[in-house]
Amino acid sequence: MKKNLSVLLIFLLGLTYYSYGQSNDSDQKFGISWGGFVKVDYMFDSRQNVTAREGHFLLFPANENMVNGEDLNAQANFNILAVQTRLTGKITGPDFFGMKTSGVIEGAFFGHSDSDINGFRLRHAFVKLSNEKIDIIMGQYWHPMFVTAVFPGTYSFNTGVPFQPFSRNPQLRIETKGNVRFIGAVFSERDFASRGPAGTTSKYVRDAGMPQLHAQLQFGGKEFLGGFGANLKSLRPALGEDNVTNTAFIGYMKTKLGAATFKLEGIYGENMSDLLSISGMAEATSGGYTSNRTLSVWGELSGGKDNFEWGLFSGYTKNDGFKDAVGGAMYGLAPTMDHVFRVAPRIEWKSGSMKIGLEVEYTSAQYGALASNGKDIDSTGIDSVDNVRGLVAVVYSF
Repeated sequence: MKKNLSVLLIFLLGLTYYSYGQSNDSDQKFGISWGGFVKVDYMFDSRQNVTAREGHFLLFPANENMVNGEDLNAQANFNILAVQTRLTGKITGPDFFGMKTSGVIEGAFFGHSDSDINGFRLRHAFVKLSNEKIDIIMGQYWHPMFVTAVFPGTYSFNTGVPFQPFSRNPQLRIETKGNVRFIGAVFSERDFASRGPAGTTSKYVRDAGMPQLHAQLQFGGKEFLGGFGANLKSLRPALGEDNVTNTAFIGYMKTKLGAATFKLEGIYGENMSDLLSISGMAEATSGGYTSNRTLSVWGELSGGKDNFEWGLFSGYTKNDGFKDAVGGAMYGLAPTMDHVFRVAPRIEWKSGSMKIGLEVEYTSAQYGALASNGKDIDSTGIDSVDNVRGLVAVVYSF
């Protein structure tokens, strides 16, 4: 680990030195500027949860684990972590056949898994070509269903998961400019991958022989912004099997309500476990594989004045069952969970480059099982489980 950090620091110093040397040129053909933040999270949970990175990335409460009439998961816990600390390098350079060029390299100390926590992990790495009409992005960037203009402003790093789609993907993306904008992307999977017989891996998309496809229309500006889009994903669960084709749809809006901002988003799709939604696929009784369908909706109201800000996030996701009867193993992220609900108010004080936020996140999950028809989710006789997370976030930006 120390060796990796030493190599990283030498690399950053070298790039910084080179950028300063080049920036002395009157044309400033090349340059790189560094930014990011240091973030410390103090977390307390009222019960055990399904999470990543030692509880930092919270998805939903863990199901009951009853032993001698006692739920062992009804145990409070806490943690203090700074792994979300981030470093971003923004690069500028000479034009490419008349198009402006730029690039971003961004990483954090979130690691690739719980065993790699504190490890430096690539978040974004892309090149962008721009002119007055279009932007072309090539590299790893947000999944197009994570709309950078309309996403929750929670202090919790889950950013509204499992209601808000969350993934970063290697891609080729084209975005037009104007009052009505088209976004088109072809992309694969890497850190956020689908789940199947071989575990969580991008192999299912790679073996399908075609990339994921996305098309989206976005309209409006600062006072009101809206949009809708569709996603197509093809997976091959195992060699020798037919491809499984999944679709997903998104609609969203953001508007000003006086001094406040209101955001609303809805998603309906199949097998979206790669987007950290409760969903998955399973072996079907008719042969091959089937997928389940999930509906999610979230809304947020936020505002502030001077050095004080506030926000209220709420989300709901519902498992709509499988398309075909399940006859074998199921794969995914809680594919038989019935629904999840969350409400999370927050307040923030900020001054200069530093802010301190306080957030209370209440999440209720209703687990279930396959109904007798092998398609629907039945939660009869199963108690819901609830968690309250208290979070204090300290952020110093640079």
